[in-house]
Amino acid sequence: MTVLLAIAGLAGAYACGAIPTGLWAGRLKGVDVRSRGSGNVGATNVARTAGKWLGILVLIVDVAKGWFPLAVLFPKTAAGLSVPAAVWFSAAFGLAAVAGHIWNPFLKFNGGKGVAASLGVLIALDPRVAGGAMAVWGIGLAVTRIVSVSSILAAFSAPFWMALLGLPTPWVLTGTGIGIAIISRHRSNILRLLHGEEPRIGKSGGRGMAFFGKRG
Repeated sequence: MTVLLAIAGLAGAYACGAIPTGLWAGRLKGVDVRSRGSGNVGATNVARTAGKWLGILVLIVDVAKGWFPLAVLFPKTAAGLSVPAAVWFSAAFGLAAVAGHIWNPFLKFNGGKGVAASLGVLIALDPRVAGGAMAVWGIGLAVTRIVSVSSILAAFSAPFWMALLGLPTPWVLTGTGIGIAIISRHRSNILRLLHGEEPRIGKSGGRGMAFFGKRG
């Protein structure tokens, strides 16, 4: 029964991650963010197409979508599991939340890029990993002035922070899986980088660049 409850919790984690925050925020301004800017439903594109404050709101809620399943839902549905099983299920909860955000059934399985939701997962698993990834993000942005590069570097760094801190193998695997998913969702950004077309923060050429960067 405990395992069945935990599996039900996994479905809840996926559903939580799938809440289409960016789409709903855009509708508050009468904007379908899927047809504006980069077409992405993440905070970056919302900020650029629907306003900075809505972008900030989406960022906060998307982080919470990754944090809530692990910090609140997981303890309620997996309390009776053995320690090894609980570790594996907690890793699965994190993956499920990010998967719901990226492969969103309410958006024809084409959701956000998973960066904010993944940050929420890392905060719930171990704030030190979240802090390390955020530090890499900040350094990457300071050096390159390109949001996508800093996001990719942060995603790449997460499993290394986990391994360095000696965290459980299932969590390291979760960090690796999340990193791969985020990088795969940045394919268009990577192509623009290869062609020298990915914009930098602080350069001319787009409303909202000073907040999140030109492209989502």
